[in-house]
Amino acid sequence: IASHLGIFDRVLATDGPHNMTSGRKRDSLVAAYGDGGFDYAGNSRHDLQVFDAARSAIVVAPDRHAARWQAGHGAETVAVPKPTLKTFVKMLRVHQWLKNALIAVPMVLSHEYFNIDMIWECVLAFISFSAVASAIYILNDFFDLALDRKHPTKRYRPFATGALTIPFGFGAMMALIAVGIAAGLLLPIEFLGVLGGYMVVTTAYSLSFKRMLLVDVLTLAGLYTIRVLAGAAATGVDVSFWLLAFSIFFFLSLALVKRFVELRTTAIPAGERIAGRGYRTEDQEIVAQAGMASAFSSALVLALYMDSVAVRELYSHPWVMWPLAPIVLYLTMRVWILARRDEMHDDPVVFIIRDWRSQIVVAIGAALLVAGAWGG
Repeated sequence: IASHLGIFDRVLATDGPHNMTSGRKRDSLVAAYGDGGFDYAGNSRHDLQVFDAARSAIVVAPDRHAARWQAGHGAETVAVPKPTLKTFVKMLRVHQWLKNALIAVPMVLSHEYFNIDMIWECVLAFISFSAVASAIYILNDFFDLALDRKHPTKRYRPFATGALTIPFGFGAMMALIAVGIAAGLLLPIEFLGVLGGYMVVTTAYSLSFKRMLLVDVLTLAGLYTIRVLAGAAATGVDVSFWLLAFSIFFFLSLALVKRFVELRTTAIPAGERIAGRGYRTEDQEIVAQAGMASAFSSALVLALYMDSVAVRELYSHPWVMWPLAPIVLYLTMRVWILARRDEMHDDPVVFIIRDWRSQIVVAIGAALLVAGAWGG
């Protein structure tokens, strides 16, 4: 900070042999400027001895010890706005919970729409995955603090702005994991296995995979598919090869959209990587080509599924569902076109769930599934 601003004459800070805290910090400042010869701003119990030796103490966003000292001494205080409900919602990434609706896919495709037991199992699985996902997002925020503070939008995240403290976040993370596991214990043991796998993969993604070229998007596609597997494990419904193949290609395309948007919106010189990612600006075209190829592959898998024995066993009138393939192409290609126009500012999965045009198209697709099962 001193080097960047260039306005300070001297820096006293912790180094290898000296831990500049509490009494040591006081002694260093008194030795440099004399007792009562300096003003000091601090926020914690480690600053109390320094406050006592300062000419003027300024208490900033205090912990309970510093707040008690400030109240007793009438020192100047700089208040930090208290976190609001919106702050906690941003910390939890509640909008990302929408992705966990994928848990219900196996139940819906097995035509168990009105099975109360399965619906309850899906609700428990949704709660479990949402709690664990929020915990991993908090962990991810801890590791990405420095990068987030340089990002045009991520710098407004609660931990990046300082609206929430690291100790609070750690406590919230532990509580969320406990809630996730508690909800999972009410479901079959297979679900806990999938949940454990999800936790391992998401943690690995936060720590390492997201910085690896292509490994990151393949992992993201796999994490979406794991949600489908979790729904199957929770309800006891078998998942077909067709559904898994479709999920991998469909969500790989959307994961590549996410990276493509980052490449379009992050200002970096040619030949350099995006901070915390394995991509360069010149990778835009290959990322887009791979993403669109994955979109068409998902539609192809769906078209082949329509002509399979499995469909004829599940649906009375499979021909009714043939428009599903172009519907999938519409959804994915529209997302890609908007991304190329720089009009995609959200996670593509969340965008599809929120976008009214996508909602209409998805509703038409759901109606076609029902018509194929029971219609004429």
